[in-house]
Amino acid sequence: MMAEATQRRLAAILAADVVGYSKLMAEDEAGTLAALKMHRAELFDPETEKHGGRIVKLMGDGVLVEFPSVVEAVECALAIQQALAAGEGKMRLRIGINLGDVIIDGNDIYGDGVNVAARLEALAEPGGICISSIVHESLGNRIDVDFSDAGEHQVKNIARPIRVFRWSPGPVAKPDARAKPLSEKPSIAVLPFNNMSGDPEQEYFSDGIAEDIITALSHFREFFVIARNTTFTYKGQAVKVDQVCRELGVRYLLEGSVRKAGNRVRVTAQLIDGETGAHLWAQRFDRDLDDIFAVQDEITQAIVTAVAPETMGAEAKRAQFKRVDDLSAWEKVLRARWHINKLTKEDNETAQALLHEAISASPGLAEAYSALADSHLHASLHVWSDDPVAEIAAADEAARQAVALDGNDASALTTLGMTAMFSRRYDDAFQYLDQATRQNSNLAKAYGTLIALHGVSGNYEAAHEAAERAMALSPRDSSKVFWYAGRGISAYVAERYEECVDICKEALREYPGYASSLRQLTAALAMLGRKDEAREALEKLLQRMPGLTISQVAKIVPVRYAADHERWLEGLRRAGLPE
Repeated sequence: MMAEATQRRLAAILAADVVGYSKLMAEDEAGTLAALKMHRAELFDPETEKHGGRIVKLMGDGVLVEFPSVVEAVECALAIQQALAAGEGKMRLRIGINLGDVIIDGNDIYGDGVNVAARLEALAEPGGICISSIVHESLGNRIDVDFSDAGEHQVKNIARPIRVFRWSPGPVAKPDARAKPLSEKPSIAVLPFNNMSGDPEQEYFSDGIAEDIITALSHFREFFVIARNTTFTYKGQAVKVDQVCRELGVRYLLEGSVRKAGNRVRVTAQLIDGETGAHLWAQRFDRDLDDIFAVQDEITQAIVTAVAPETMGAEAKRAQFKRVDDLSAWEKVLRARWHINKLTKEDNETAQALLHEAISASPGLAEAYSALADSHLHASLHVWSDDPVAEIAAADEAARQAVALDGNDASALTTLGMTAMFSRRYDDAFQYLDQATRQNSNLAKAYGTLIALHGVSGNYEAAHEAAERAMALSPRDSSKVFWYAGRGISAYVAERYEECVDICKEALREYPGYASSLRQLTAALAMLGRKDEAREALEKLLQRMPGLTISQVAKIVPVRYAADHERWLEGLRRAGLPE
């Protein structure tokens, strides 16, 4: 017999659940159940039927409903929420609505359309409604209700970001006269962590974690961080995230709690976008308190090294969804870095154009010069220019300008350390990177650059340690492709050719066509006598960099000592790269 074909249809899906259901049940179980049954019988079920909906299933305090029309689904949701808001009871719902393709299985429905509706429901405010962009577009002007654009949200188990629109009952809030303008750079406030232990003596531990996080984040010059004396004025208060963010003029809020039991401590932390209410990151840390200060340092570092890239990632996404004409100088730097990481000549040229515009608009923006230096280095490494040496000089000049603008910027110092290495000023490079790591011990980029610097200097063990440190600090870093190159050249110079081959293959699986890894793979295979594989690698290298020669590579790759440098070039010669 032939398998029964999967049945699908397009449907508007409404997901709803009761706000604070567990708390309501704990306070009055019988009364909550009675209220839930009453609201279903007198409000939810009649409105659903009136608007042509079909209740697919009930899930404790939640419900999933299918509608043939987006307009009917939204009108039903509005009728229910407005009736609940006008009533005197405690019960409130969150509702999410999506339009999507669903899979039919008996009376049940499945698929991404259903999953997205559930995620939207979780993003809705108490008593409010969240709809997807496709629902918003489908509504047009057919409903006389305004949904506010809440931006893009990355939600669990959904690969693509979802654009969200929100509605809440009641009058529109007036602008807060105390609201401060947002900083152009990503701005963040760290609230004092709540001491949940019931032990006043643990207050110093919870306060200490928040203070250490503020200090550590302040070392990232990309951020505008609110001082401890300001954020600690909120200590012990019940706060609303959006209100605090408006009052302090920040986009992001980090909050958390500490609970101690015996010799164990649990610390939770979450990063919230104050503009949309979206939770960008959350984590729980359970530790033994054998050395309380060591635990405090460990948890602080773990939080900081997660929050910094998550915040920058959120900022980059914001910049991606804006028109170029609407971008600020800072957002142009973010957009440029995105293009640089695409590793193509065209994207690199687009990045440079954006960076020159950013510098023209904001000449004091050190980050723009740092990014410009990175783009020139890529142009040299990939031979996207007729004069790779001139590109290295241009990179060095841009990095110097970044440090001149902000000598305490660890990221700028790191970039100058990188350009010094490619300019063969090895001692200077070590000095700049030492300064960078002292300025910001949590800056993964600095340790990532040290991988290459130790590697070309023949110090394999130090390169390996730097790689472990960089990966621990930022396992998903956008600069990881360069770290692969540092590990590869480190293994090659140490004559660990098999290891070099493995590293290069790993890099090329993740970053196909990456120039440095192709060169290293070609040379290492040749040194191992694997002629056919070396020849195949060389073909791929020349497809990526037509006309590449030994003399060009000699100018590009800064292997420090003469014997190591000659052995590096010898591998490429054996593979057949012309002089």
